[in-house]
Amino acid sequence: MIFYLVTPLILIFSSSLGLIIDPTWSISPFIWVFILVPIIDLVLPYLSKEDVELKENVFHNFSILIVLPCILFLIIFGLFVVSNPNIGFLSAAALGAAVGMSGGSIGITTAHELIHRQSKIMRGIGVLLLVVCCYGHFRIEHIYGHHMNVATKEDPATARRGENFYFYFIRCVINSVISSWNIEKKILIKKNKKTLSLQNRMLHYFTLEFLFLLIAFLVAGVNGLVFVLFHSFVSIILLELVNYIQHYGLERKKENGRYERFTDHHSWNSRHISANWSTFNLGLHAEHHQRASKHYPLLSQEEKLVEMPANYSVMLMMALVPPIWFFVMDRKIDNLKTI
Repeated sequence: MIFYLVTPLILIFSSSLGLIIDPTWSISPFIWVFILVPIIDLVLPYLSKEDVELKENVFHNFSILIVLPCILFLIIFGLFVVSNPNIGFLSAAALGAAVGMSGGSIGITTAHELIHRQSKIMRGIGVLLLVVCCYGHFRIEHIYGHHMNVATKEDPATARRGENFYFYFIRCVINSVISSWNIEKKILIKKNKKTLSLQNRMLHYFTLEFLFLLIAFLVAGVNGLVFVLFHSFVSIILLELVNYIQHYGLERKKENGRYERFTDHHSWNSRHISANWSTFNLGLHAEHHQRASKHYPLLSQEEKLVEMPANYSVMLMMALVPPIWFFVMDRKIDNLKTI
């Protein structure tokens, strides 16, 4: 249980080293995520508790709620650091990227957990974590779009077989904004509200993100914008890399004009222990799509038919090299068809 607190805090601490010591230490969170975490997962066993053993207590909520002040600290402290006239654009970008490793790996994964909660306060914290990554619209698209259309061509966040990450990233980012706007528009129409009104949450998110960028500029000038934009860019890349590896090449069949129900066959599951500690069981993705409101400590740790061949960190690196990705994953998909 303690590891759901300690492991995310290690990454957050590593993201702060460049701010505390020197910009050259901005490499620290990249070393942790892409070198040390895979090594740890090679040594440790998979998550494997029986469903009846899974428990949730106040500590699990504390572990996710502490993420917001930590991320805000990194951003606020970072803006004051880059406001120093001795800090150049490249250093501001490096520091922003380092903070973005926590924003994407911890901040957005926490937001993902919270936007599914019933509590308005919890959902609000989740939205705030998305806004500081300039990706607030994810709340609408993920809840009302992705969960309905996952593993179909209607879902911007489902990667098609043979689609490399770079093409997917551009398509997904553009289409997810369009999709979330259209979803919000339909919701407002059903409520007899105008699209361009104060009830439009998309306008709320855009406004808050603009104010965030404005504050960054007022505090630290152009360096502040560079810092925040690189933080957001790295956070968004990490989010969409995760989306890419979670559903790549998996499709729900369509019969009589309707898609089949979502099953374990439509999501790449991962039970690697350290990566799940770091992301609040984001790897246990198969059951999440079947029971979206289920809290992260209670997600099933049982082996699924569709499991990732490596932990999240290794999968993310593979996705960045399309020939390696296709060589490994297309064979996995072909093997699934024979089962």
